[in-house]
Order: sequence, then structure tokens, then C-alpha cells
Amino acid sequence: MTSNVSHMIRAVCTSVALVVCVAIAPLGTAQNAAPAKAQPTAQPPAGRPQPAARRVSLQITVVKIKPDMLEQWLDFQKNETIPMLKKAGIKSRDAWQTAVFGEGFMYGFVTPIETFTQFDGDAPAVRALGADGARAYGEKNRRFIESTRTYLEQSRPDLSYDVKMTAPPKLAMLSSIQMVPGKAADFEAFIKSDVVPVMRKARLGYAVSQTILGGDINGFTSLIFYDSFAEIGKGHPFQRVLGVEGERQLNEKAAAFVAHVERSVLRYVPDLSFTSRPTT
Repeated sequence: MTSNVSHMIRAVCTSVALVVCVAIAPLGTAQNAAPAKAQPTAQPPAGRPQPAARRVSLQITVVKIKPDMLEQWLDFQKNETIPMLKKAGIKSRDAWQTAVFGEGFMYGFVTPIETFTQFDGDAPAVRALGADGARAYGEKNRRFIESTRTYLEQSRPDLSYDVKMTAPPKLAMLSSIQMVPGKAADFEAFIKSDVVPVMRKARLGYAVSQTILGGDINGFTSLIFYDSFAEIGKGHPFQRVLGVEGERQLNEKAAAFVAHVERSVLRYVPDLSFTSRPTT
């Protein structure tokens, strides 16, 4: 993102790490689960009130890797970083990278925040490796990194359309959206009344998050989940559902409160993601 997240995550999601990660893959799915086609969530019976989905705070770290160090960094992540994070008690991490369209060598890591008190104690590397081990780990890690930035994003299930998935999506179209200051309420109403119905008709998972810390507080990130580039190539859901003229009218309506939008494509990276399984 113009900050790394803008370039990668905010190129869709905040948000690769492309941030968003932003955002922002289904959390807690098994890393090695067999791929399966996403199925739309069954709609609740008419007239029956449903409990509001809980907003989740997400820590999204976007890093740009030195191109000549990429392979070494990938090995370092698999052999040292992931074991360290698990030993430190981190329960899950979802990893994304730029997929063709967007800034290269960008990766984003998405981790749920359980409580803010977790940031008052020792860093994960210190908890897992001790002070001396963490220092050595940090020195090694810094050799690979060109830049890094961390965001606090809050999921907005009230602005999203959920589909049940048995495995993480393969790809996501990330839209990094900047509001006209003071127009967030108009944007949220627009998403609920105009965008979510389109995603429902297109039968595509759609996730929205809002930037809280680490970036522009007028920023939102949206992700549309896909299984292939062939699906992406069929056109944006606005055009597929509403037609060219309907898409134009929708974009014209949004122009009153959206200052800027960037889009990129992210790929989910199973080898750099994990979910801790409970032990018995």
C-alpha cells in the first residue's frame, strides 16, 4: 500500500502480505485440507432475527523481500519462523503473496488478535527463543527484508457476504479503498444496499475490513475470493451481474464518497500458513 500495504494489500487489501491481508482469508482452516468449491451460505429464514457477527481484530504484517534473497527467506520461514511462532503460542497465521497483478516480492501475514494485552509482554521470538535467541533470529531475519509494515484491521462482517468454505480460497482480488473524509457512513450504506446483493447473486465470497491503526483511518479493504484466474477473467462481479451500464451507474454512485481505489490479485500461500491443532 503506498506504504507497502498500499502497494500490495491496498492494491486490494491492505489487505501481502499483501495485507491483507488483508485480510483476510478464512481464519482457522486446515492448511492441508483438500481444495473444495465454495458454497453459498444458506440464508436465514425470513423474519427470524439473527445475531450480529462479531468483529475480529486482525494484525496484518506486509513485507517486501529482497529479490535475490527470496528462496533463502522462504526456507527461513518454513524451518525457523513457523516453528518459533508455534512455540510462542501463536495459534494461526494466513499468508498471501502478490499473484501476477500488483507489486512483486510482497507477502502479507494475517493473525487474529485475541487481546491487546498480548502486546504488553515479550515478543513471540523472545517467548520462544529467549533474549539471546530472539536477537540472533532478528539479525538473520533482517537480511531478507527490504521493508515491513504492520496494520490493525477490523473485520466488518456487516459489510461482507460469507460463503462456507472447506479450504482457503486460492486467489483473492484485493481492493484498497480510501474514503472521502467524513463519508464513511455513506460508503457503508452503499456496500449494504448495492454491493452485497451483487456478490450474493454472483455467489462469490466477499470480505471487508477497516483500517484502525498503522495506516490511513479512512481506509477500507475488500476481498473477493476466487478459485482461478479463469474466474477472474470473466469480469468484475458488478459487470457480470449488472451489465456494463449497471456497473457504470454503480461506480458513478460510489464516486460521491470514494476518493481512490486500487486493485491487485493475491494468492493464498499454504506453505507459509498454519493452524495449531489442539493436543489431547
